Amino acid sequence: MKTRFAGKFVVPLSLSLAALAVAGAAQISEVPPVTMGLWQTETTSTVTGLENTPMAGMAAALGRAHATQSCLTPEKWKSDIQGFNARQQHGCTLSNVQQTAQEISFDEVCSQGNGVNKSHVDIHIDSAEHAHGTVVMTIAMPNLPQPMTVNMSMVSHYMSPACGDVKPGEGRMIK
Repeated sequence: MKTRFAGKFVVPLSLSLAALAVAGAAQISEVPPVTMGLWQTETTSTVTGLENTPMAGMAAALGRAHATQSCLTPEKWKSDIQGFNARQQHGCTLSNVQQTAQEISFDEVCSQGNGVNKSHVDIHIDSAEHAHGTVVMTIAMPNLPQPMTVNMSMVSHYMSPACGDVKPGEGRMIK
């Protein structure tokens, strides 16, 4: 699962589901298990490990609920899967993969310079129009006084077949 750290955590639905397709299958599935179109994802997070540091304000901002909209297309799905495969070839490894038709969980470890990011991901596809999941991420970097832990929950739901002004690959923060 791809999660970015750049002042906020964003978990686009397509990346979460791309992780599902790649993690459990030797062959990449180019057929998404959900409906194509506009999706909205609500995330809530807690961040620990930055208390009493100059980064405490950033941790508080990361801990607020966020809502994003993203446009899922077959092309975006395919490019996300290819990007996930590239992460595995550049310092990230998957382990403990468990998959059923409706759920997947796995661990991912990524080494970046002198730092290590460890994640445990659990994703549930409730239907072609609804998914939810959790991510627990520990980030250990030399510039952090101690490891930072992020506990995130997400709920995604399909909104419409038309994405409007939301372009594939360019999610929109709405809250």
